[in-house]
Amino acid sequence: MKAGGQEELQVSTVTDRAGLEALADEWRGLADQCPTATVFQTYEWNAAWLRHFGGGKRLHIVTFRDGDTMVGLAPLMTTFWYLSLWRKLSFVGHGASDYLDILAAPGHESTVADALYAHLKSWAGWQIADLQQLREGSLLRAHPPQSLYSYDALQEPCPYLPLAADWPGVLAGFGKKTRYNIGYYGRSLEKIHEVDFGWANDDDLDDEMANLFELHQRRWNKRWLPGVFGGKRTQAFHVDVARALLGRGWLRLFYLRLDGSTEACLYCFSYGHRICYYQGGFEPTLAKLSLGTVLTARAIETAVDEGKSVFDFLRGDEPYKAKWTGDNRRNARRLMAKSILLAPLLNLVQGIEDAVETRAKAFARKLK
Repeated sequence: MKAGGQEELQVSTVTDRAGLEALADEWRGLADQCPTATVFQTYEWNAAWLRHFGGGKRLHIVTFRDGDTMVGLAPLMTTFWYLSLWRKLSFVGHGASDYLDILAAPGHESTVADALYAHLKSWAGWQIADLQQLREGSLLRAHPPQSLYSYDALQEPCPYLPLAADWPGVLAGFGKKTRYNIGYYGRSLEKIHEVDFGWANDDDLDDEMANLFELHQRRWNKRWLPGVFGGKRTQAFHVDVARALLGRGWLRLFYLRLDGSTEACLYCFSYGHRICYYQGGFEPTLAKLSLGTVLTARAIETAVDEGKSVFDFLRGDEPYKAKWTGDNRRNARRLMAKSILLAPLLNLVQGIEDAVETRAKAFARKLK
């Protein structure tokens, strides 16, 4: 036992794909226990990400065991930091994931976090750590390091809608205009089209993913922007991970069909106490029908029917999210350095990256 009665955890690392696959069942079991876990910390999401984006990365998945039981896991990897020879430590799933964190079994959170920091302090395989998209309530934000240079910088807001116990209660929480639009556009569609709402299953998943990509890209390509699903590798990743999530019952790829043709899609995940809205696609020539309003309202109603307490719009302050909720949380980026000498450089680069990102988002909004 450690001083103070804390258990001494056994720490080990996985650095190859075979070791990753061998962890699958334990990883799944740990994520199922962890109340702060999101779909982005699951084995399914991370294994698919590595299959499609893992080239050139060095795996460093850290596991923590109490006896024979895995009680913690940190899915990490290293790459070179820009053009330097320094190794940067980051989460697997970086970029595509809206929330990132470690996993810890209930009652082991503090011990796992402390063991991770102790491991990182002694391990020579990194010089800079860039741990992004730590949401409010995440384990690492609740347990900052005491023995490494670090600081947290706020990232994007993450709007979310707390859900009442029934749909009338949710409707009552919206503004008068939103309530009116939900009813008006829903009734208008049904007057002129045969409307079918549902979500993809094994039989139509590939078709509906193709519809999602096409509808999303058509909207963005009109503005001369690539869109989230612009690359073939990105599309292949999402087809792969959607299939895996469907198998676990977590995928909600909502569709709105008008006269048998899919004209709107919402790519969502049902996990824990929330449904998360990842991306959407809408037929741009039907903008006057406000398909986004109709389909989002149906998705929120589904979340209520499933007993969820939150409809999460994930990261980003896009104006359409403000139509549904005024509540948001802020993700954070934790930067850490092995040496205090690197601290000023971290501050400088982080400031430059923030400025570039802010200008890029402002430019994109001007094109809307």
